[in-house]
Amino acid sequence: MKPQYKHELMTSFMLWFDHELLQEGEAYSNKTGQLYSKSDSRLPNSYSSFQSNYKQWVNDSSVSGSTNPIIPTQFMGSGRADNFIFDFENGRIIETGGATISTDITGTFAVKDFNIYLTNETEEDLILENKFQINSRYGDLSISGIDAYDQVFPAIFLNSEYMRNEGFAFGGEEKTTNTIKAVVISDSEYQLDGALSIFADTARKTFSKIPFSDHPSTEYGDIKGGAYNYLSLANTYSNGAPYSIEDVTVSKFSERAQGKLPGNLKVGFIDFDVSTNRFPRS
Repeated sequence: MKPQYKHELMTSFMLWFDHELLQEGEAYSNKTGQLYSKSDSRLPNSYSSFQSNYKQWVNDSSVSGSTNPIIPTQFMGSGRADNFIFDFENGRIIETGGATISTDITGTFAVKDFNIYLTNETEEDLILENKFQINSRYGDLSISGIDAYDQVFPAIFLNSEYMRNEGFAFGGEEKTTNTIKAVVISDSEYQLDGALSIFADTARKTFSKIPFSDHPSTEYGDIKGGAYNYLSLANTYSNGAPYSIEDVTVSKFSERAQGKLPGNLKVGFIDFDVSTNRFPRS
């Protein structure tokens, strides 16, 4: 099936959301650590995986702050860079063959304060069936690499819940509005309040429609073309009709309710009403 309207919407929204959180909140920290050899049955037999203790890594070079995020291009002990895939999504590098491998691979990389995931799960399933690993904010390197496909928190889960079309103009133009919910799961009240505050202030902002095909990541989580700059990518499509954030509502569990959650989670919710004008029947 070719990409549809919702695919394009969620691609565009997720890229904007990730950039907004990283830039406005400086929601990242630079880490230096070792990478550990990890088997991965999903990779071709000739590939080898080396996993860090943190995910996701920052890949957006347009983000800046009091300390800029370090976007890795090389690791000590990993041989030639052209033999490696940098899997920013899963916090690892993948050796594709032909490189000289050291057992002591180390490097520096920026780790997001919140991992961002698309999901179809309900709020109840995300919160009550909590099976997350945790990115330590205090530098605990006691583990030997997080498994590649584990979901790691602090995290924010994005889900498009509702969609409706309203007649806007003669000729078949419709106003399409989607309600997108973000479930924010943190281990810190400070981090939770920070994320809710950033996005409460995004009402009436707009963001560019970025085609599904122009998502910056490859199937292995690396950057297409070797570099990704959200602002440059969004500017490429700035002449098109943007998505508009008409309204934002934030909320969180009471302190009493938080205390009953598994793992002492801190949970909040952000509801976005996102609209655009389109010709769905053309």
